[in-house]
Amino acid sequence: MKEEDYIIYIDTGGTFSDAVIIRKDGSFITGKASTTPDDLSICFFNCIKDAAKKMGKSLKEVLSKTIILGYGTTAGTNVVITRLGPKLGLITTKGMEDTTIIMKCAGRFDGLNSEEMMHLCDTDMPETLIPRDLIEGVTERIDSKGTIFIPLREGEVKDAVRTLKSQGVDGIAVCLLWSFLNDIHERRIGEIIGEIYPDLPVSISVDVAPVVREYTRFNSTIINLYISGPVKKLFSVVKGKLKNLGYKRPLLVMQAAGGLSRSEIIQPINTLNSGPVGGLVGVEFFKNVYGITHAMGSDVGGTSFDISIASGEGTGYIREPLVSRFRIANPMCEIISIGAGGGTIAYMDKKTRLLHVGTESSGSKPGPVCYDLGGTEPTVTDADVVMNRIDPEFFLGGKMKLNREKAMAAIEEKIARPMGMEIEEAALAISNIIDSAMESTITTHLRERGLDPKEFVLFAFGGAGPTHCAGYSKGSGIEKVIIPPYAATFSAFGASTANIMHRYVTSPQIVIPNINYDLKTLKFNISSLKELSENIIDRFNKAYQELEKRGHADMKEEGFKREEIIANYELEARYGGQLWEVIFSSPVKRIESIHDFNIITDSFEKEYQRLYGKGAMYPNGGFEIITMALRLSVAPVKPGIIQKGYKGEDPLSAIKGERKVFFDNRFLNTPIYSMEKLEHGYTIKGPAIIEGTETTLVVPPDRKITVDGYLNMVMEFCNVS
Repeated sequence: MKEEDYIIYIDTGGTFSDAVIIRKDGSFITGKASTTPDDLSICFFNCIKDAAKKMGKSLKEVLSKTIILGYGTTAGTNVVITRLGPKLGLITTKGMEDTTIIMKCAGRFDGLNSEEMMHLCDTDMPETLIPRDLIEGVTERIDSKGTIFIPLREGEVKDAVRTLKSQGVDGIAVCLLWSFLNDIHERRIGEIIGEIYPDLPVSISVDVAPVVREYTRFNSTIINLYISGPVKKLFSVVKGKLKNLGYKRPLLVMQAAGGLSRSEIIQPINTLNSGPVGGLVGVEFFKNVYGITHAMGSDVGGTSFDISIASGEGTGYIREPLVSRFRIANPMCEIISIGAGGGTIAYMDKKTRLLHVGTESSGSKPGPVCYDLGGTEPTVTDADVVMNRIDPEFFLGGKMKLNREKAMAAIEEKIARPMGMEIEEAALAISNIIDSAMESTITTHLRERGLDPKEFVLFAFGGAGPTHCAGYSKGSGIEKVIIPPYAATFSAFGASTANIMHRYVTSPQIVIPNINYDLKTLKFNISSLKELSENIIDRFNKAYQELEKRGHADMKEEGFKREEIIANYELEARYGGQLWEVIFSSPVKRIESIHDFNIITDSFEKEYQRLYGKGAMYPNGGFEIITMALRLSVAPVKPGIIQKGYKGEDPLSAIKGERKVFFDNRFLNTPIYSMEKLEHGYTIKGPAIIEGTETTLVVPPDRKITVDGYLNMVMEFCNVS
């Protein structure tokens, strides 16, 4: 990396978009811009421009010297949520046309919140992306061993394609039974569509999700095509503008399962919900820097509160995640989200006359009332401004002035007066309610995993994370919170620490119904490979061999040498007769001896016992490997985090003034500190406000802040005199 080479990462959020520009020495500059949902390419360049301006350089000067550029985007997610995608058709095995209509049992409940679940009769099933009249079945059948049972009738395929096109479809998805074991029929249907309509977009399941379970595989294939046009158009526009501005290298995109991939080869569905993943990757980075075993990320933006758990045990994947009430087959890093952020709207329920906060958000347009952009509903940010926790004259470093009077008027009219409260009391109630909702999310998800909050360190980031982290961590049991000075752009920073990564999966259908089990050792007991059929061993070895072939071919095309590549092998297995699998690292990539097989089953049972306990084991069911996965990654140039020298505890040089701030139902004289002037060792006891150009850290009277060598602010409890 040359002296003036840069690494840039962009993260698009619901309210703001962030950029981080990293220099050779590991130092970096951040930039921020309002998200432009009608054209995400505008905010993409605006946030880079903001960071470049701080460096005294033009957009072109920075981009022409950039060697890596990564992007985390919500573009695909927005298309699914808003239902603004194209009209599509589906071709499937005859007899399976109703798979996405029926949605299997869980499809009726997926995505409903607790209140909706209690009033199920008042809810509807999600409207399918492809209606029944645009689904065509064709005669063909491949069995569960991958053998062709009924040949594909190509005449029916041609008729189905023409029927769908006559109905005005803009693309066709193809998903057949057991195609992941033999893709010949799906590939041929794709060819036929191309022969008849060469320009018609096609998505086939073996390219998107070659795994077992029809409903999720169908959804993945459909959604991949549904978002393909808008996502690829965005990437094309961005790449065109980048080229004109001097950037000649690939555009890398953050994936929902972690890692970066080139925009040219990434499947659009793997970009869904990829924005928040950057924050999780950043937490993992600092977890290694600090030597922490258990960490949790908490990202409070304008519209959502996202948490991620990095506990060092198990995998962080959701095997079949939800996307707008549709369960898909493409795994994602586990990010738990609720509708809670700076733009979350507060209101009084007219029937119960109780105060509610969320889940609706004002978004970036019109935004909170204090933005003075036409918003009329009081929000969490309005409450923070009313309590003087956010300085209306210094929002975003003074680039955006806030209207405190309008925020006060909105809270008075909509909340305080109807409920018989003072304005500041109403503002504090709004803040407390949103903090309690976020705290509940943290504690619930730790407890349901059997994890002890006292063993965790909480990282707080996002534009509103530092403002509310003291509140939402207070009753969680977590004793230490780390707030980076670039918290508002932490997801973009986190993406800069990610590896280039590709993940390949297959479902080999390895079923071993009868295995000897030793009750003394609580282990499967096989003394010879002859006890297993050759077909089972052959399936296992050929599956990984094929995944390796595909993966290394892709990496070679991207210019990486084999010795640069890190390979991780994963398995999803279960006891026979069970419905859900356990994900664990495969200790071998080939079964060549009885030892190889035994350490696979040992690894499975250790993970199973960790998750569920010995009493839940069911060895009489045998052993089944449902999915095999290969992750190939390469570590690109990453930012270097440099420790600063110790400057003492006295923070006097960072004080910028004092103002009255509302804490515990009263205004307290509160010192105001400049975040940019904090040095290693500074200790600040609450009450205090630490203002940065992009975020504000609120330190209540029962907390203190210590600045560590990385200039991160470490919040802990302290005695209140």
